[in-house]
Amino acid sequence: MHFFKINTLKFCAALLVVSAIIALPACQPGESEPDFINLRGETMGTMYSITSETDLPAKELQADIDSLLVILNNQLSTYIPEATISRFNQADSTIEILTADEPFFVENLMISKRIFGETDGLFDPTVMPLVNYWGFGYTGHEAPEAIDSAAVDSLLKKVGFDKVDFSVDEYTEVRKKIPGVELDFSAVAKGYAVDVVANYLAQNEVQNFLVDIGGEVCVQGPGRRGSGWVLGISTPDPTADGESISQRLILNRGCVATSGNYRNFRMVDDSPVGHTINPRTGFPEMNNLLSVTIWTSTAAAADAYATACLVAGFPAAKELIEEFEGLEGYFIYLDEDGKVQHAWTEDFSPLVVEEEIN
Repeated sequence: MHFFKINTLKFCAALLVVSAIIALPACQPGESEPDFINLRGETMGTMYSITSETDLPAKELQADIDSLLVILNNQLSTYIPEATISRFNQADSTIEILTADEPFFVENLMISKRIFGETDGLFDPTVMPLVNYWGFGYTGHEAPEAIDSAAVDSLLKKVGFDKVDFSVDEYTEVRKKIPGVELDFSAVAKGYAVDVVANYLAQNEVQNFLVDIGGEVCVQGPGRRGSGWVLGISTPDPTADGESISQRLILNRGCVATSGNYRNFRMVDDSPVGHTINPRTGFPEMNNLLSVTIWTSTAAAADAYATACLVAGFPAAKELIEEFEGLEGYFIYLDEDGKVQHAWTEDFSPLVVEEEIN
């Protein structure tokens, strides 16, 4: 991913759900490990956890990271009325911004446009009006008590990333082709935040680290014991304990994001509806795919593709990921008999600790 240049430790501090991926301890009691800094905090309505092998001062490190995340939120959060994305959503037509001042918003536009095209619209950040309608958005609107197809059809007319036009130069102009179009970067921004922090660490010559924001993870280096960072995919069952692991993974590079509809849902007509909205139908998508974990070079792309896979269902999701070099996926789904099954793309195999599957 290309990042607009921001100075860090070298950076000016004045600028101001249950995870589906769980970072697991790699050392057993009594075993020694290198000196690592462990940082924890809150951001984007969830928790972050950063583990890094570094001599950088912990307080200064955390202050810079917190400042970066504040800046990012002030550009991408629909829950902040003054955020860049909120200014666009509230605008009648067009906003113009100085690109260097609001680079995170601009990069999320560019990432979204690319993946919208690559997924044939399965990933679409303009679902915001539908997200609000189904009770998952910033308006605080409750989910409807009964399905209203006419209301959904009306909102669908405002959905489609091809209804957003933008040009990037010294200034970025973002225009709505029709009134009422709104953006929601929630399916990419959390992963993007992981990338921003990981990029910050790399720029400051940290070579062994794990960054986790709400279950979206990037790693670099051999981990605590020299054999990689150990992660766990949560069991995709709303009744399971939050620490229940369905599958262990081990990585020494790259990023993973997991999506599932098994915990964040609303009740409509006495039936559960998940938070993943199908941008083609306007309805929450509940299919046979319980959980999908995507591995690639950036958490933003992993995040977005995981959402697209949830919309597609299985096996279409696996077929989608197999189309692209550098993307790999792990899928937990229900077969025709209602039994839980596991599948993954060929090059995901080196990440899988096979004996842990249950």
